[in-house]
Amino acid sequence: MDRIKLDNVITLVNGQLNPSGFDCIEAEWLGHERILRLFVERASDEIGMNLDGCVSATRLLHECAALDDMVPGHYVLEVSSPGVERPLRRVEHFRANLGRRAEVKLREKCNERRQGKGILAEVRDDNGGLVTMQTEQGDWSFSLELLQRASLLYDWGDS
Repeated sequence: MDRIKLDNVITLVNGQLNPSGFDCIEAEWLGHERILRLFVERASDEIGMNLDGCVSATRLLHECAALDDMVPGHYVLEVSSPGVERPLRRVEHFRANLGRRAEVKLREKCNERRQGKGILAEVRDDNGGLVTMQTEQGDWSFSLELLQRASLLYDWGDS
């Protein structure tokens, strides 16, 4: 499933989830296993996403015929908490995590690179979102329109 279709899935799912206080921040398709994994959080930061929240969000999506139409054939729906290495998709996700380490993969090259790891340094609203990361190879800026996948990087050595 390509990025455009996954973005359409997120839009559709949020139409079902948002009224109940949930927000789908990312979707991924594991084609070989036919799993549609949705990363969902509560729209309110007051209550963290837990197992009960995942079950509630799954129930809201269980009978969504439009979602079944987007994913023909048998598939498994998984609703997951974003976790400590949470996905980043929207301008506000990147802005809320300035100063933190992230890993980014683009659909195509931007400034001679397609992927990188570094510190989120700046986020601007230009052209749908422009992110600058400080990497070992120097500053790297890219448009969110080119984003394939991004997530925070947790330092597991400190735990």
